[in-house]
Amino acid sequence: MKRFVYQFIFLVSLILLSLISYNYFNDTSGIFMSDFSQPRPTEPNQHFVKIKYLIKNPNKYNAYCFGSSRVGNLDFKKVKNQNNYYNMTYSEGLPKEWLDDIKILLKSNVNISQILLGIDDFSFRVDPKSHEFQYLRIPYKENNLKTYFSLLLKKPSKPIFLQTKDKSNFFDIYDSGRPLHPYVDEKIEKNIKKHIEDKKFNEPSKHYGNRIDETIREINAIKEIADVNNINLIVFINPIHQTTYLSNNLNEFNEFKRQLVKITNYYDFSGLNYITTNNYYYYETSHYRPIVGDIMLNRIFNTSSNCATDFGIYVTPQNIDNHIANLEKQIKK
Repeated sequence: MKRFVYQFIFLVSLILLSLISYNYFNDTSGIFMSDFSQPRPTEPNQHFVKIKYLIKNPNKYNAYCFGSSRVGNLDFKKVKNQNNYYNMTYSEGLPKEWLDDIKILLKSNVNISQILLGIDDFSFRVDPKSHEFQYLRIPYKENNLKTYFSLLLKKPSKPIFLQTKDKSNFFDIYDSGRPLHPYVDEKIEKNIKKHIEDKKFNEPSKHYGNRIDETIREINAIKEIADVNNINLIVFINPIHQTTYLSNNLNEFNEFKRQLVKITNYYDFSGLNYITTNNYYYYETSHYRPIVGDIMLNRIFNTSSNCATDFGIYVTPQNIDNHIANLEKQIKK
C-alpha cells in the first residue's frame, strides 16, 4: 500500500511538473519569458506585460494613452510635441483598470505628465471583475503569485510554434506600445469595394450591463489623481461603427455622456458621422483603422488645419444639451 502511495505521488508530481514546464515555456500570455522583439502569432496579455515593462523603465515615457484594443490604432509617433508617448492599449481595457494602473505606476515612480483616456460604448457595461478569470486580460497587481500559479497550472494551449505565422502581429511593447498589423490594411487597399461590402459589417459588437455610476466614480478618481499630481488629462470617446452604435441603448449612452461632462470636458467621436457610417474606415464593427486614428489625433492636438470640426465634438457643460439633441436628431434622420 505504501509503495502504491509513493508511486501515485510520484506520478502526480511528474504530471504537475510537466504541465508547469509546458505552460512556462509555451508562454502564450507573454508574462514569463516572451521576447517581444519579434512578431508573434498570439496576442499576449498586453495589460500585464506593459505595466511590468513600464515599472522597469520609469523614465522612458511621460505620456500614456489608456483604452481598449481600439486605441491601439492611434499612432502617437505622429504627435509632435514635448511628450514621449506610450500606447497602453489592451484587450477590453476599462476605467477601473486604468485607475488601478495609474496608482501602480505612480507608486512605482513612473514619470507621468499627461494621460489620455479612450472611452468606448462598453466602458460602462463590462464588469472589470470578469477579467480576473480571463488569461488574456488578467491585470497586473503588486502581488502576482496567484496569477503566476494560475497560468502555470492552466489547461495546456496549442504550442506557439505550431500556430500560423503568416498573419503574425508585431506587438511593439518596447517602443510605441501598439500592435502593428500593416498586412491587414494592405489587403483592404487592394480591394476596397470587397471590404466595404463585406457582410461582417452587419454584425454589431454587443456588450451588456450598466455600470454608469461605478464608471463615473472611477473616472472621477482618475481626474482627482491627475489634478493632485499636476497631470494633464485628456478624455475622448472612440468613434463607434454605426452598426454597433445603433445596437446600443443610446439613452443610457447619452446619460453616461451627461454624467461624464460633470467631471471633465471631452472629445466625442461617436455618433453618426462621415467616419462611423463608412465601412472603409473600419476593420469590422468594433475597431477603426489607423487612418481614423490619425484624424482623431489631428483633432485632439490641433496638428492640422484640415481636420473636420464635426468629427470629435469638444463637449463641455455649456454645450452638452445641444450635443445630445444633435445626436438624437441623427437617429431620427
